[in-house]
Formats: sequence, C-alpha cells, structure tokens
Amino acid sequence: MNKTYILPIPGEYQDLAKELSKQSGKIYSKAVSFLKKMNKKGLRIKQKTFYKYMEWWIHQKDFILHSQSKQAAYQQAWVNYTATLRKIKKTRKKNKNTSKIRLPYRNKKYNKVCFKESAIKLEGNSLIFSNMKGAEKIVIDDVKLGIKPKYAELLYHADKGKYYVHVVVEIAKEQEEKKKGGKTIAIDLGVIHPMVCFDGENVLLYNGGVLNSILRYRNKKLSELQSKISGCQKGSKRWKKLQRAKIKLLRRLRNQVRDVLGKYTSHLIGYCVENGITTIVMGDVKGIRHSKKKSNKVASQKVNQWLFRKISKMIEQKAEFAGIKVVYVKENMTSQTCPVCGSKNKPQDRNYECKSCGFKYHRDGVGAINIYGKYTGESLVVGRLACPVGVRYKAHLRCPAVWNTHP
Repeated sequence: MNKTYILPIPGEYQDLAKELSKQSGKIYSKAVSFLKKMNKKGLRIKQKTFYKYMEWWIHQKDFILHSQSKQAAYQQAWVNYTATLRKIKKTRKKNKNTSKIRLPYRNKKYNKVCFKESAIKLEGNSLIFSNMKGAEKIVIDDVKLGIKPKYAELLYHADKGKYYVHVVVEIAKEQEEKKKGGKTIAIDLGVIHPMVCFDGENVLLYNGGVLNSILRYRNKKLSELQSKISGCQKGSKRWKKLQRAKIKLLRRLRNQVRDVLGKYTSHLIGYCVENGITTIVMGDVKGIRHSKKKSNKVASQKVNQWLFRKISKMIEQKAEFAGIKVVYVKENMTSQTCPVCGSKNKPQDRNYECKSCGFKYHRDGVGAINIYGKYTGESLVVGRLACPVGVRYKAHLRCPAVWNTHP
C-alpha cells in the first residue's frame, strides 16, 4: 500500500520548478497537437509510432527535464487519447451519438512534472530530484521518510502560490498487516449533506452548501436558456448559438460538481487510511426515485438531482485503490429510529429528537449511526457522542492522510 506526502519546494528552487513545469507543458501540448492533426486526417497511429515521433521531436529541443519526466509528459496525452477512443467505441456499440465526445484538445502552458524512481535519490535526510545530466537538481533537506520514494509529482498550489512535490512511498508490509483487522465506517448519503459518516466514535459531516448552490444555479440558468430557445426557430442562427451556450454551461457546471465530489471522497478515503478503517458501509438507496411521492415539486426535483450514484461510484473506485472494502446495507427507517431505545420518531427539519428517551442529535448523524449498528450489530452508547465534525469544501481541500510536518 502507498502513502503520499506533500513537501514544499525550497525558495531557491521555485524558479527551476516553474521552468520544469513549463517544459512539461510544451511537451504535452505538442503531443496533443500531433494527435489532433492525425485525427483530422482520419489516421489512427500506433503507440510505438507516436512515442518514436515524440522522442525525435524532443531530441531537437533543449529541455533540461529528466528523460523519464519527458516520457511521462507525452504519455499523459496518449493515455487521455486512448481512453477517449475507447469511450467512442463503447458509445457507438450502444448506437448513441458520439459527436459530443472530443479527443484531448487543450494545450497547457504549465503541466505537472513526474519523477519516476530512477530520477529520485535519498541521501541521508536529503531528497534529490534529478534532471538532465549536468542540469541543476532539486534538493529538499530534513526529510524524514525513512524509505526511498518510488514516484513523485511536481505541482503548483495556487492557494499558496508555490510549487510542492507529492511524494509516494510504499508502506511496510508489517503496517499493512496491522490494518487488516481495522475499523468500520458507515456513510449516510443525503440530499442536503452529500455524506455523513460514523466510525463508532465520531460523526463526520460533509457540508453540501457549495454543491447545492451549483445545482440551484444550474437549474436557474437552464430555465432561462430553455425559455429563450423555445422562442426561436429550430436550426436558426440564434437557436444554434443558444444551444452552444447551453452545452458550455452544462460542461462547466458538471466539472464543478465533479471537483466538489472528488475532493470530498478523497478526503473521506484519506480519513479511512489515517484511522485504520478497512470497511466502508453505505446505505443502499436504489429505487428511491421511483418510490418517492411526486406531489411536492421541490422535493421531487431534489431527489431526481440527488447524486448518490455518482458519490457511491467515486467511493468504490478510490476505496479499491486504497484496499478498503465497500459494502451496502438497507437503510430503511435509519433516520427515524432512535439509536438508544429503538423507538420511531419523525425528525423535525435537520434535528432528531426521541419522544421516548429524550435523545437529541443531527438527523443525518442518526442515520449514519443506525447504518453502523445494522452492519456491526454493536450496541452504541450514543448519549456521549460529541457534536458532528464538519468538513467544508474549499478549492484546495487536502486529504488528511496526505499531510506533511516539514516546515
């Protein structure tokens, strides 16, 4: 199993890091440009041919990047290219329109720099990242990793205005064995709060304010655009212009939603790794859209836009990478059942209060606690629970397991 550390690049190497990132961007952009030209001509080149062309082109330039870093830059473009071709092939099999699927087309002025194992050295407490022979190296002192990293990425953090290196090290097998008998965390998926988690001691609440505001904005703008489109003749210049605006809007907001959910799910997996959690239990909400009454239009819209399937899929993919098991349990009545006495009570707003024993807690927190109890069969002393710990979205939300004590 791997663990990632984020180390700041010393000030004297910041300019070098910027130059390396710029060179990586030039190589990636050239690869994208070449693949675009081949696609316009209707040619599908082989990987070996593409790599040979890029090596020939790079050989004519004065790049100071390590040879492995140069390869990694154009390999990124090839991976995106082949993934898109697979998607087009799969879509065609289902007789669907593939016009919306585009090959990698964006050039990058700056791109991440990948350092493979051959470009990394650990000498004492100094971590050294090599470039081309004779070029300046990046040296980070006072690093206490204890083991040589097998991979690293040089990235720019816009919130700090500096370059950092993300270092991947392999956790010892002894530590992995300890984690095999780990803990369990339960997740209650919700409309207001995308995830509320309980690990047997603490409740972790992921705030849905930013996510819901994006969805509300999308509904408002779509309504405005649809109103204008309905007043145009189909196929006219204005109709086409509005259709392009609609597609652009949906793409931008879809990326924003994916960014929020991606950072929340990464934070959750990092929390599991840090606390030795090996099993994630989620409530099974399949079929909820069909069973929900349609009398309330607002509630119906919220349920239909609920992103539980997307969240579940993201958690499954990232949990598999981290070696964490994911299971589902039925979540019937979990938000209405009191975890202390077992009586049924309908919660008011976001608060839950038991009329029998007087237990009070957050509604979604009660759901997560009951899902945990259903799976583990443990009796919970919930009367001593602390208030839920909130996690708010921010542009550079970090995974708690990816943490660096280096100043």
